[in-house]
Amino acid sequence: MADKTEVQRRKELRRAAEAKQRASEEAGLPVSKETLWALFDYLDESLADGCDHSLRITEQFLSSRKIQSELVVPWLGEYGGFCDCEVLFNVEERWGRQ
Repeated sequence: MADKTEVQRRKELRRAAEAKQRASEEAGLPVSKETLWALFDYLDESLADGCDHSLRITEQFLSSRKIQSELVVPWLGEYGGFCDCEVLFNVEERWGRQ
């Protein structure tokens, strides 16, 4: 069994690797984190009546901000956001405010 110093060192290495991975992923964001958070808030409000299993509301939001959906929609899909409710549940889980 590893001593306390070794356990602490391993934890620090893991945290550093996770921070590096997160920074790399953030560099690949198609929009700012603040814009993503605004999208999540918009979807939360707009989906009160349910989801039609399309990205209609997401695309409305992007259009209102003059953001090309072609740049964002594939990225959302990488995180499981294939319709508005999945963007809210899956993508927000990874990229929401922490």
